[in-house]
Amino acid sequence: MSRATAAGLAFASLALATGPSTAIAQGYPEKPITWIVPDGAGGGLDSIVRTIYPYVEKNLPNDATFVLKNLPGATQTIAVSAVHAAEPDGYTIGQASVAPLTIMPHLGKTSYAGYEDFELIANVFDAAHYFVVPGDSPFESFEDLLAFAEENPGKVKVGVDGVFNVQHLPLLNLENTAGVDLNEVTYKSSAETKKALLGGEIEAGIMPSHIIISEYESGTLRPIVDVMEVKPDYFADIPSLKDLGYTPSQLFVGVIAPKGTPQEIQDTLSGAIEAALKDPELIEALSKRKVMINYNDAETYKGRMQDLDVVNKEILTKLGVLK
Repeated sequence: MSRATAAGLAFASLALATGPSTAIAQGYPEKPITWIVPDGAGGGLDSIVRTIYPYVEKNLPNDATFVLKNLPGATQTIAVSAVHAAEPDGYTIGQASVAPLTIMPHLGKTSYAGYEDFELIANVFDAAHYFVVPGDSPFESFEDLLAFAEENPGKVKVGVDGVFNVQHLPLLNLENTAGVDLNEVTYKSSAETKKALLGGEIEAGIMPSHIIISEYESGTLRPIVDVMEVKPDYFADIPSLKDLGYTPSQLFVGVIAPKGTPQEIQDTLSGAIEAALKDPELIEALSKRKVMINYNDAETYKGRMQDLDVVNKEILTKLGVLK
């Protein structure tokens, strides 16, 4: 073999090794990236994304910019479906909680089969939700509430935001496990649930921890049990369902992309998100909002999603929703 031929083959091998996807990643991004948000403008999740995205931009190459697109509704499945239908070219990503990826697909309410139909880029933050009662409630503890509910089936009205989501599903599982009949009342948002609780329409509600801080401090609302696995520092002394021997739920929120998005672009996005979440300015801004930052790389994020998917499917089967 001549030197010229050998050199040519070596160059060809190098080109194959680097490949077109690497070349794409090196030039990425060449235009604005659409970030789909499953929340209305000004909503809780929308405001968190708007706080975060400038710091992700700063850590992406080529003067990257994001365009936020709000697609609320249907337990986030409208937004997640839009990500699923987008071209896997790195120019569409989305924010997603766990319900549209580990609950709704099992109910046959999505155009996608589950979390496996997406590239899971990175987890961004976790959230805690609490069983909350009015400050003057006769229920001093969660055990008091369950004892009353056992003797008075259907008398304890509990507000939740939607059906078969991360609030409703653990509530149904709790009723089944504890052998009590609670009266679920569905509202459109945590703000509506809080209003109903403060107005005496319901005896308890399940709400995100950061939503009730000011009322807790003023004594008008009182959290009595955490329904999630994570605990924020400011409610560290309040027991969780797990502490009391019941199955907790999980709520973590991350960034997803269409299936088939080039790996190099996934890595670029994940790296920028990780760097952003280490920025002291962003940490301070999110801490003021009581957001629990929890960066997980793609592998860890996927592992958590797999585990939760199994748990949620088992709960839905146990409840008789799935056969």
